[in-house]
Amino acid sequence: MSEKSQTTKSSISGKAFDWKVLSLVMGYARPYKWQTILSLILSVGLGLLATVRPVLIRDGVDNAVVEGGDLEALWFAMALLLSALVIEAIGQFVFIYGTNDLGARVIKDIRIKLFGHLLHFNIPFFDKTPIGTLVTRTVSDVETMAEIFSNGILVIFGDLFKIVIMISVMFFLFDPALVAISLSVIPLLFIATRWFQRNIKVVFTDVRNQVAALNSFVQERLTGMSIVQLFTREKIEADRFDRINKRHRDANIRGIWYFSLFFPIIEMLSAVSIGLAIWYGGLKASAVGNVSIGDLTALIVFINLLYRPLRQLADRFNTLQMGMVASERVLKLVNNEEQREFTGDYTQQRVVGKVDVRGLSFAYSKKEWILRDINFKIREGQTCALVGATGSGKSTLVHLLLGYYPIEQGYIKLDGIDLSKWSLKSLRSNVSLVQQDVFLFSDTVRNNVAVYRDIKDDDIWQAAENMGIKDFLTSLPGGLDYDVKERGGMLSTGQRQLLAFLRAYLRDPSLLILDEATSSIDSQAEKWIQKAAEILTKGRTSIVVAHRLATVLNADQIIVLDKGKIVEVGVHKDLLKAGGYYSNLFEKQFFGRENNS
Repeated sequence: MSEKSQTTKSSISGKAFDWKVLSLVMGYARPYKWQTILSLILSVGLGLLATVRPVLIRDGVDNAVVEGGDLEALWFAMALLLSALVIEAIGQFVFIYGTNDLGARVIKDIRIKLFGHLLHFNIPFFDKTPIGTLVTRTVSDVETMAEIFSNGILVIFGDLFKIVIMISVMFFLFDPALVAISLSVIPLLFIATRWFQRNIKVVFTDVRNQVAALNSFVQERLTGMSIVQLFTREKIEADRFDRINKRHRDANIRGIWYFSLFFPIIEMLSAVSIGLAIWYGGLKASAVGNVSIGDLTALIVFINLLYRPLRQLADRFNTLQMGMVASERVLKLVNNEEQREFTGDYTQQRVVGKVDVRGLSFAYSKKEWILRDINFKIREGQTCALVGATGSGKSTLVHLLLGYYPIEQGYIKLDGIDLSKWSLKSLRSNVSLVQQDVFLFSDTVRNNVAVYRDIKDDDIWQAAENMGIKDFLTSLPGGLDYDVKERGGMLSTGQRQLLAFLRAYLRDPSLLILDEATSSIDSQAEKWIQKAAEILTKGRTSIVVAHRLATVLNADQIIVLDKGKIVEVGVHKDLLKAGGYYSNLFEKQFFGRENNS
């Protein structure tokens, strides 16, 4: 998994219980400290109430049943018992509602913080991390973290307090020897619980890994369904999905095995405790007479009440373990500062558009240099065309201009200021990028071209008219209200590019970058796109990476790249006359015909 390559401050500890992770998670409950305190007080109160019922049952049996069958005393005992049950039920309702409400509020805060954090991660992080994995972290894992509050630490505290109180009351009310013998199997329960805890965390970690793998696989295959069907890979992908599901199933079955073994052990130990209480209590009652029927009845009720939180405690710890595993994964992202984009402090209201590149070399990995010693200048208002074969480094150069990747050697200056000193927000607010593969959100045309900014419809229609594409927008059902669906699936490639041009025009950038934005378009859209490109590039600094537009022919400067190096620089006519790399590329790749302008 790509997550292994991430360098973070937190990692999976492998411990059955990690106080450091728990303290970090509980830190998110600070804004709701009074709600947390109230839940703790309720858990203490419920623990105390749990001891009332057995005592009332003992008194009722001894006073109202054994000693003469006093009906009035029996009704009184029943009324007291019912009152205690009602109070306990109300307390349980408030406690359960409060802890679940607390969990919902905390995970909302964590999810917002996590997503906000991801928005500022650098592009290399997203290159290496499957989107399905990040979806799992943001949705499923954060949801699992809520269990720490709703069924985890607060409930566990209440159960532990209840256990301590009940054992203390048992030793206070009954013969200590009788209680000690009845609970003599508790050390075995503790050993079994610790064994269960350690093993189940490994299982839960594996389960979360398999869930992330499932999400990544499904997300990629659904996104690339056209490729799957085109290459008739339905059977192959179904088989691969089957294998991933089997790994997920096996991980869950390992957890089921531990559950299936542990819970019968709990039930058996509970039965042994009751048997020991009846055996030793019966002996004491017959021999000494200091153990009453009410005592034995209350003791059995106490043991049942004691083993219920003990039995649930293991389940609570399982829930807490799942929440801890999910928390570790989420906190790895939340605490990951090394993957955040580096941004400078320099801001500028409006960029002039002068670009200066000197000694620029770049490699995605140290073994493979994509760009080597790149040097060029673009003056204000110029149109500069980048041309070259696939893999020559054109798009990489564009990504460096946008600050997507850190520059390792050399520099890029914009308006005389090194790019590393620019605030990314200021830099990108002055730059617009139109790419070949246009990304559109599943939303209206209006929201896609305005990018959720407050832009009046009249301004959008005026911009479309200025670019000569108003007829295209009018032809869409509903016009600006037309829903383009996910990734613009309801539009053709050319239509999506038209919306990208309009989006860039509404941004009114000082620096425009067209990254192969005009390849793979249909003939109907080509005329519109050519005019749109002319309108967009007019009067502003533009960098064009293109195959079919006249802007390449009329560019103020053409930079020819080959294998990451600049091999030629000039204008179209001069480069054609030179008969070099550009001339050959122009004839074979661009137009497939001889053309001397």
